[in-house]
Amino acid sequence: MGKSQIARGAIRHALLDTRAALGYSSPVPPAESFSRGFLALLIKTALVPAFIVLLALGVLAVPTAPKTRSEAAQPGLLPVATATAAPTVTPSPTSTLTPTPTATATATTTPAPTATLTPGPTSTAAPRSRPQPDGVRRSARVPILMYHYVSIPPDPGDRLRVDLSVLPDNFDAQMKWLAENNYQPITLTDVYYYLAIGTPLPENPVVLTFDDGYVDQYENAFPILQRYGLVGTFFVLAGPADVASPRYLTWHMIAEMSAAGMDMQAHGRDHVDMRRRADEFLYFQIVGARQAVEAHTGKPAAFFAYPAGRYDANTLRLLDRYSFWMAVTTRNGRVHTLDAPLELTRVRIRGGDSLGKFIAKVTAGE
Repeated sequence: MGKSQIARGAIRHALLDTRAALGYSSPVPPAESFSRGFLALLIKTALVPAFIVLLALGVLAVPTAPKTRSEAAQPGLLPVATATAAPTVTPSPTSTLTPTPTATATATTTPAPTATLTPGPTSTAAPRSRPQPDGVRRSARVPILMYHYVSIPPDPGDRLRVDLSVLPDNFDAQMKWLAENNYQPITLTDVYYYLAIGTPLPENPVVLTFDDGYVDQYENAFPILQRYGLVGTFFVLAGPADVASPRYLTWHMIAEMSAAGMDMQAHGRDHVDMRRRADEFLYFQIVGARQAVEAHTGKPAAFFAYPAGRYDANTLRLLDRYSFWMAVTTRNGRVHTLDAPLELTRVRIRGGDSLGKFIAKVTAGE
């Protein structure tokens, strides 16, 4: 029997066995069926592995499309990600080269204004140099007029306030008379220069002083002085100006008046009695006030008026120690020398003075 016949017989018996397994009757006897079933099982176990091997070889033998150069260099997604990574974005170092050097350059220019501006408020220790007296004794007959309020007293029954208050209309008439009669308002600086080194004074000199720094001096006296082209010397209080008290001149007003040609000087930080005071107290009240005035006006304040005219020997020593040129009192008089430059006399203008009384006070002794 050939191999082909054996194979056909085996396949035939396998089919018959399959029919029997499915419920069909088998035409093969049982003994013969057993031998044939064993042979079919053997064939199955040999053919299945062979089929798997052939299938595997067929898959491997299938030709694959050739990869491009870029695919060979980038076999997966991760290399692609690394290929497009930061190196192409790294030009950011160029951004660090831009504004930073210029920013540091501008910083070098900023200290200049602060260095020049900050010393301003404290640069009061060196006012315009005071000329040393030339040894010639001189005297000057100059009325230094003393004003306080230039306003209508709010309470006619307040006798002190009425006495210290010159009505605006009366003040206007007084200034008009001075201007029409060729009186020349000067400052205390002019008086000192004449007494110390003989600098000539104008004809008919007069000094117009205002104590306490009341706000009506800005509201009423200041515009009248400007109307007639006259200069006034205002002794102001630093304390009320610091808090912008509504009854007193503010620093803004003081600066405005100074810029317009008025002479702004110190009257103290507060309106207090300067007698029997410690040096520290006097320094704060007198020198501190001068520093504040100079800081807000940008001009020297080398003169002082004693509040209510009260002072003692210790007050005089402090003024001399800190180079005040002259100071004015409330004592009556009109003739001045350098024998007592810190105790100049003045002429008080009262609220009840008529124009005739005012003229008599100005011209007395002529």
